[in-house]
Parts: sequence; structure tokens; C-alpha cells
Amino acid sequence: MTDTADPLQSMAVLIGNDVYEDLDRLPAVGNNLTDLAAALCDAATWGLPRERCVVLPDKRDAADVSTVLAEAAGEPLDTLLVYYAGHGLIHEGTGELVLATGRTSPELPLLTGLRYSDVRDILAVRRARRLVVVLDCCYSGRAVGVMADASSLVMGQLGIEGTYVLSSTVSTLPSKAPAGHRHTAFTGGLLEVIGNGVPSGRPYLTPEDLFVYTRKIMIDRGWPRPAQCHEDTIRGLQLMRNPWSGALRWLSQRRRVTTGRDMASEKGTDASDLVVGIHVGVSAVRPELGPGGGDSLAALEAVVERTVPRWLPGIELVHDVMTDMRRDYGDGAATAAVVADELLFAVHTAVRAGARWQEVTDRVEEEAAAVLRRLDRPRLDDPRPPSQEELRRAVSTALGDSQGGKLVMSAIARVGVDQVEIAAGTRTTALPGPGLSVVSRLALDASVLVPNSASRPLTLHEPYVLVAPEGKLPVEELQAIGWLERKPLLVVAPRVDVFAMSCLHGLFAPTVVVRPTDAVVDWDALCARTGHALLAGHPLGLAARALIAPSSTVVTGLPGTAPPGSGRLRVYAGPTGSAARTAAVRALAVARSAARSGVLPGGGTGLYRVGQALGADAELFRAALAAPLRQIVRNTGQDPGRVTALLATGPAGMPAGFDRGGGATDDLRNAGVLDALATVRGVVENAAAAVSRYVATL
Repeated sequence: MTDTADPLQSMAVLIGNDVYEDLDRLPAVGNNLTDLAAALCDAATWGLPRERCVVLPDKRDAADVSTVLAEAAGEPLDTLLVYYAGHGLIHEGTGELVLATGRTSPELPLLTGLRYSDVRDILAVRRARRLVVVLDCCYSGRAVGVMADASSLVMGQLGIEGTYVLSSTVSTLPSKAPAGHRHTAFTGGLLEVIGNGVPSGRPYLTPEDLFVYTRKIMIDRGWPRPAQCHEDTIRGLQLMRNPWSGALRWLSQRRRVTTGRDMASEKGTDASDLVVGIHVGVSAVRPELGPGGGDSLAALEAVVERTVPRWLPGIELVHDVMTDMRRDYGDGAATAAVVADELLFAVHTAVRAGARWQEVTDRVEEEAAAVLRRLDRPRLDDPRPPSQEELRRAVSTALGDSQGGKLVMSAIARVGVDQVEIAAGTRTTALPGPGLSVVSRLALDASVLVPNSASRPLTLHEPYVLVAPEGKLPVEELQAIGWLERKPLLVVAPRVDVFAMSCLHGLFAPTVVVRPTDAVVDWDALCARTGHALLAGHPLGLAARALIAPSSTVVTGLPGTAPPGSGRLRVYAGPTGSAARTAAVRALAVARSAARSGVLPGGGTGLYRVGQALGADAELFRAALAAPLRQIVRNTGQDPGRVTALLATGPAGMPAGFDRGGGATDDLRNAGVLDALATVRGVVENAAAAVSRYVATL
């Protein structure tokens, strides 16, 4: 991404509590808010106008926070940054993350705190192009899980540059507020990165930079490691200025001592240990490369227990590259590891030969850009979206013949790739085993008629939903229902009768009426979404939840039937952590990557051909791009040199490559060996990023 966050068109909302009625004080939180606001408004970093940096210290009620968030979400911004520091609580029954406010009770967190799911729903309908969420609280990694899960993407309404979530710790650990320190551990590290910059050589800091270098500070000090998740390219957003860049240019001009002493030895770190650690880790991964290979991440993790301690930083770098690939694309982890290994070896060799670090890293970025442009050429020539069969083949190439992949593809065939989600657990006992379930959802632009306090968002849990196209309410039938069970009632209607509303007053808690504001309202579709199971002749259903904001309404878990080609399908593939569910999650990621970017015949072959075509323009990358194909051939017991020679003499224009399944060169498109272009691009991007991380550790 080359786009830069415009501070004049952006906004930050900083939320924090250091005083609580029923929880321990956190005196460092106030300093967090003050110093972070100063850093964001500093012209040397982001330059955010003071009036666009909203600080909310010590709010007692969750509604006060959600109201400000809803107002910020309604602003047409370039970038919206939301930060929270304070206590994070986990509800024992649901496992839900709750952000504490002044009156939050640890015994009743859901009723007295701010649910992160409510924050997510408010921000999901934002008007800002990009959203960055930073959480510094215990168990804040739960937010990463929530935002990363397919069910949170709200029907693809997040922009292509999407959302970036950075949390102070993983989902199972508390955060840390060191005694006597001015800041909490995570925010202190984040402020160090913002204030000092990073040695990337780039003029701007990206969200990825903030994560990588804050994580390094936390690891070095033995504190909890932060977590991240993101959608598409937002991790490369040029968010704020990098103060390090000027110092790095000065440092890069220093002449190296010809005795071989380099920057690494000057700083007391042996760069060769990093290179050896990287190579040891990737050596365990190489046998798993290619279709039908084993779990490459498991193979890498098995090495950690028996490796030499000084090699662990290199293995950790490889692990980060692989987990980023697996999370973002569902595939390509082993390929990225092999490319990164070869590229880092080339970089290290060049530096040991006397090249300056800055020159080498600049060269890596230039070559990576050239490789990506070359990879994009076929897509530019043929921009058509991939067919369902091509998506199926991409999933099959990545995962083989798995039940999770088949379930995901059957769901995609019915409703499209953006309308599928993976269930968090298994089905109920009434519906045992893997399968699919329809999840209806209604989203409409609406104005709130009742209640009159339309300025703050309302969340209704398990509400009745009634669609009244003509504004007429079945008062007597609703009264009978209201007497039996006191639940919220949401009425979707163009208008309502005041007498009818007075008859229902007090029977439902509360009663909310919204009016669709679309120019043309498809009332039949709204009625179909709601269903007629509870009240004959009237579209009345029981939903899971409704979020009513001043200008929009979102209802989830509706019982009705969505029109053909709409609605969502939830895939039940097995319990969390099971092989079947992992395969389903990966299959959905692969399919989405392929649908977004297109496919190409054989990722390993594609990288090899790009490296050969660029020649001297990819001097550092050339051997690295050839490495995956050569390793795949080697894993079949064949000679890589013979196969590459056959590819060089093959028919012009034919997408020939090495088919591991067939063990010979073949037309990969006809053979069904397809990879997502986004995954192959991700291999190049993550390998180049590994070089910057490698340099930063020295």
C-alpha cells in the first residue's frame, strides 16, 4: 500500500479508566492517555489536530463511551483510531471480552461493562475508510479472535483496506502494568516505537511496524506478547512519520571496517546465529512443502524443543512469517519460509562481503516491487473473477481432499465467498456432526422513531422483530406474547399508531420502532427475513441481537429465509482446535484470497518463472524464487535441474510446471493445480518483511 493516512481527515478516540468502584486502580492509564494524545498530535509523528483527538478519561457508564464511538463512526473519515486502556474482563459463561468502565462489576461484567462485541458492531458500520483498534487490557487478544473470525466481517461491509486490531496480549493472558512505571507495559512500548521510530529505512510507520517492534520490546523485557489481526492491505498503511529515517540514512553512510566487523558485532549480536537459526527452522519445514505435505507449522514447532538456545530468535522469525501467511491466506506458510530463508542468506552474504545495510534493504524493496508487478501482469490482462471451479481447485491444491474444504466450498457455491462463516464450536446435540446452517441477517439504513433518545446506540439481546409494511400492529396478539415473556420488541415500519404503541407500553423491555430510509424498500424481503413462525399472518421472529444506531439498524440471527443468493451460511466443521475446523478456516481463507486476487497455475512454478524473467533485476530474489519449485521436485525424489531444464524448453505460452501429484511437467491449469495470486504475493511480501525484521534484531 502506498496510501498515507491523512491526519486532517482522521480522528482518534482514546478511552481509559484508572479509577474503578469495584476494581483495582490503574494509575498508569491516565498517563497513557495524556502521552498517546500528545504523540498522535505531534507534527513530527502524525500531526492529528487537537480537536480531532477525543480523550475519554474515567467514564463511569458504558453508554457514555458507546455514544461517542457511534458519533465517530458516523464521521466520513480517512482513518479512525480507537484506543482503550483499562481492565479487561472475561464472562465465565460466554467467554466474551468486556472492557471495564468506572462502574463495572466483576460479578456482572456483561450488565455493567462495555462488551467488545458491541464496540465491534458500532465500528463495523463506520464511514471511515480505515479503522485501527488498539487495546491495552487483560485478555485483549479475545478482540483479535473476534475481529479475525469470519462471523465478524459483517457481510463484507468492511472496506478493502479493512480493519487492523492490535492488542496488548493474547486471549488467555493478563496484560501488565509494571509498578513504578509511568505507562502500562504495552502502551509504554508502543510510545517508544512511535517516538523513536524503527530502522526500516521507510519514511512512514505502518500498523505492521507498530506491532513488530512493540512485540520485540515486550519480548526483550519478558512481558506478555501483543497480538494482531487485519483485513487485506491495511497493515501496510503509511500511518505516521518514522523519526528513525534520518538517523538511519546517516548510519548507512558509515564506512565498514574491512576486517569483517559489521553492525551486528558492534552491537554485541552475532548475526550468524540468526541466519543459522532461520536455516535450522526452515530445514524442518522443507520436507512438508508442496500439495499433500504435512503440517509445516507443527514441524517447525517440534524443532524448538531440541534446538540450541542462541538459534531461537531465528526460528521465531520463521515462525512469525509462517503464522502470518497461514492467518492471512490459509496457505503458503512453507513456501514463504523457504523463500525467506534463501533471501536472508543472500542478504547476509552481501553484507558480509562489504555492502551497506541500507543499500541491501533498499535493493530488497526494489526487487520485491518488481516481482509483484510481474506477478500482477496476467491479472491485469484478464481481470475476470475466478469461477467456482477455480476456487474449488485452489482450495484443493492448498489442502487436498479435506472434509472441511468440501463443506466450505458447498457453502460458497450457495451464497458466495463473502457470505460464509466458520462456527466457533460444534453443532447442538439435536444436530450432531459437521454441516451447514443458515444465518439470516438484516441490515438497513433507518431512523429511530421510538424511543426519542435516538442519539445513543441501543443493543437489544434476543428481541422480537416485527415488520409492519403498512404501519399496522397486531396489538392484541403482541399483548398476549408480551404477558408471557418480557423481551425487547423491535418494530420495522414506515410509521406507527400512537394508540397502538401505548397499548404495548410496559409489556416489552424496551419497545423500539425504526423506519427504513431507503428510497425503495423491499418489504417482501424484510418480511421473508423475519419469518412467520411465531404469529400466523404476521412477520414476527425472535432474533439473536439487534444494534440500533441513529442512522442504521443491524439484526442478527433472524429465523426467516433469506432471498436466493443472500443471507449467510455457517459451517460447523468440528470443535475449536480440531483438524477439521482448522482445515475449514484455512479453506475459507484460501477461497477468499483467490476470489479477491484471482488464481495462477502453480505458485512454485509462477515464482520460478518470474525470477527467471527478471534476471538481473531480481539478483537477490532470483535464487529465493526458484527455491520452492526446486524443493517440491526434490521432495518427490526427482532432479530439480532436469525439471527446470524441461520448463525452459517447453512450448511458449503454455502454463507448464511441475505437478507434484503427477510427478512430471504438465499444463498446470488443465491439471487443476491453481494457487491464489494473493497467496503468492504474500510469500514475496512476507519474505521482504522478514529482511526488515532481521535487520531490526541486529
